[in-house]
Amino acid sequence: MSNAPFEDAVIIAAGRGTRMRPSTRVVPKEFLPNFDRPLIHSAIEEAIACGATKITVVTSDRSEPFLETYFAPLDADEAGDARLGGLKAILDRCEIRWVRQPEAKGTGNATLYARDAGVDAPFLLMLPDMIFTGTPPGQSLADAVTKHGGSAISTTTVGPEYYDGWGIVTGDDVEGGLLRMRDILEKPGSAYTAPSGHGINGRYVLTPAIFECIEEIQRIGKTVKGEVNLTDAMVLLAQQEPFHAVPYDEPFYDSGHPVGYLQASVASALAQPGQREAVLAALAPLLEG
Repeated sequence: MSNAPFEDAVIIAAGRGTRMRPSTRVVPKEFLPNFDRPLIHSAIEEAIACGATKITVVTSDRSEPFLETYFAPLDADEAGDARLGGLKAILDRCEIRWVRQPEAKGTGNATLYARDAGVDAPFLLMLPDMIFTGTPPGQSLADAVTKHGGSAISTTTVGPEYYDGWGIVTGDDVEGGLLRMRDILEKPGSAYTAPSGHGINGRYVLTPAIFECIEEIQRIGKTVKGEVNLTDAMVLLAQQEPFHAVPYDEPFYDSGHPVGYLQASVASALAQPGQREAVLAALAPLLEG
């Protein structure tokens, strides 16, 4: 049995994937291949490694049919295919359910729909764009929540070149790089002048109180281009309960844009057991050319 302070994981798979067009004009971003498996498959494997046994995927009308097909039970022929062993392990080890976000109104609004699927306890929230090939950050988030209570967010130290595209957490030092969060500056750009910052990398452990915070942000009409930012709701939550930013210093990759997607897929290929040498041999002529 897992010692994680959560059984639920929520994966947001309802975005338009505009940064990956034209590929995402047909295929939802979450089903683009991460080497030999869809991005959503990699995210669910990560959630299981962090202790989750119930996975809720927030879908769109485009991604839901793909989910229904991909995570359907294996037929007799597929059950004997070793290449589907990872998928079989997922189906055996967790319950997967999904709930549809009718309109793309941001990560905050998408997270709110997890409550409709029955999520009523602390949960791991994941943005599947981010690919982690080392220790899943959800494990250190679980440790922080177990020790300090409340919620937690995973961050990575980033420089000014990232300030116009990342949420930056500010707060008070606690111990070992841990911060008690005070605020999140959403893509502050040059307005944030510190030489480095704590950038959000797409992994969170949140209590159900986040749902009321999202509703409050929606009620007051705080939106950006019609979308409800999860960051605004988390700042509100940090005023009500302990909320810590947990440093993560291992490599990870943003597959939400073409170059990052290529980098993530290659890194995932190199991390696959038994594949590293073959992948390096295949890449060598391209890199030397």
